[in-house]
Amino acid sequence: MNNLFPDGSLEEITLKEDTPIELKKTYAIDFETGEFIRNPDGSIKLLNEFDSYIQWCQKAMMTARYKYEAYSNLYGKDIIGSTSLDKKAMELEIKRVTREALMVHPFTQSVDSFSFDWRNGEVFYTYEVTTIDNETKTLMNTEKVG
Repeated sequence: MNNLFPDGSLEEITLKEDTPIELKKTYAIDFETGEFIRNPDGSIKLLNEFDSYIQWCQKAMMTARYKYEAYSNLYGKDIIGSTSLDKKAMELEIKRVTREALMVHPFTQSVDSFSFDWRNGEVFYTYEVTTIDNETKTLMNTEKVG
């Protein structure tokens, strides 16, 4: 029988020096209408790097993971688990799914400071994203429950 752990089978890997993460600007989207936001002169508004990252976070939380072939399997929000969970378990699941969706971006340092508000079969929650440059932004999402 072959050895499951043969000697000398690992290759030596040399890691490259950390290169700074370069964010690109992107066009501003109005998430309510699905349209680009325009400047007074009619041109499409261009976001700075930080706001582009925040828009990426918002879009990732609106996109179902594995649903669209245009995105990698790491992009988007996974399905929230069973709706038969109690409130505390549902809050833990929301934290897990949110962190998992946003931590794939190399500019994300942390996703924390969650707060929850349960109303009329929905949970409204806020959380704070912190970048590797220590810039923070509080974001809000909603999940239907029950």
